[in-house]
Amino acid sequence: MILLLPPAETAPQPPAPPEVPLDLAGALARAKAENPLLKAAKARVTERQGLITSTRADALPQLTLAGDFTRYRDVSLLNSNMGSSLKDFGLDPAQLLSPTNLYTTQATVSQPLFYFGKLGTAIQVAKMGEKEASLAYTTAELDTLHGAAKAYIAALAAQAELEVVQTRLRTAEQFLSDVKAKLEVQSATELDRLRAESEYLSVVPENLNAEATYKRALELLNGALGLDPHTPLRLADPGAPSLDLPLSGAERSEIAQLKQQEAMYRANDTIIKSDLRPKFDFNASYGYQAGKTNNLFKEPYDTWKVNVTMRFPVFDGLRSSGKRAQNRAQLEQVTQSRIDKERAIAVERSTAEREMVKARAYDEAARKAYDAALEALRTSRESFDQGLITSLDLLQAERAERQMDSQRRRAQLGVWTALFDLRRACGLPPLG
Repeated sequence: MILLLPPAETAPQPPAPPEVPLDLAGALARAKAENPLLKAAKARVTERQGLITSTRADALPQLTLAGDFTRYRDVSLLNSNMGSSLKDFGLDPAQLLSPTNLYTTQATVSQPLFYFGKLGTAIQVAKMGEKEASLAYTTAELDTLHGAAKAYIAALAAQAELEVVQTRLRTAEQFLSDVKAKLEVQSATELDRLRAESEYLSVVPENLNAEATYKRALELLNGALGLDPHTPLRLADPGAPSLDLPLSGAERSEIAQLKQQEAMYRANDTIIKSDLRPKFDFNASYGYQAGKTNNLFKEPYDTWKVNVTMRFPVFDGLRSSGKRAQNRAQLEQVTQSRIDKERAIAVERSTAEREMVKARAYDEAARKAYDAALEALRTSRESFDQGLITSLDLLQAERAERQMDSQRRRAQLGVWTALFDLRRACGLPPLG
């Protein structure tokens, strides 16, 4: 008895996600909008803007409305001399200590009058902090954009290398097929077949390595763009970079940020010194206090108070002196960091200029080598058509042309990378 079972149903495979077409400008725009580190730096600027508002509030009037209900029993009369003598007159002091209700409504206003520049300087420091955060955002933006640009170029370079290896693999496959066909008609030897197989098998691991390198380059690019690492991309060739524009480097945001920190530490010294000087405050309150709710908001149950207070610190345990010493040390640290950064940037720019000269020379040599390989391929095809060379010679000429083409493309991409390094050293974005 034969049982006929229906074939097992296979789960439908989800469709592959569509490729995202990108050019260099589009990649930079996406990185600027979607990179998580850049979003965090932008949130820091917003935080500093909120700090300005909260710091300014310390210099503005503070208004408070309060309502209070208190029920209490005061026994201080029992402990007074008069309370102890009431019994001599036949009076019971406990009868005079009944609980009391107290209803209070009050509005209170406080205003700092004079703090020897502490409040105004604190607001200035908060504004400096916002500017410092904006400069840090500029630095993060430049680092993000240049990182995305270099990742874009690295992906194209890995793609060019992969194309060369795949061409070599196809050439080796074709050569092996030709040798096997010749072996069948006894026009080739077993040694020729073994050599062809050896060449083919030597290219296989190179192809796997090139594929892995290309996939990793795409994953790094996706990370810089704020995309899922496995998002397929279709990258456009940026072409030859324009090198005719003069690069006028502005002050680097890192240097401006350190200078802003120095100004903040100097201003902070004023705030610390003001803690050792007199301070004047104005306080006023107005409201009603009554034992019964019916008497609230009526005269003569209204109560008010106005006072101007001066506080003069005499000795704080050398706390302010320690703070000033700490502030001076931090200022010196930032100053030395700025000097070191200026020197490093000068070295970075001179190095980038030398690398640009080298990249342009290498690009020129690669283009000449590609022209020579292209001419050699044309000659080899003519010789093959005339029967002067074998198919192996033609395949080798095609492989050499592909290698020179890949080298030309990678040299051109190297010029892009050198240009990015030079523009970063000048404090400029990747594309001007």
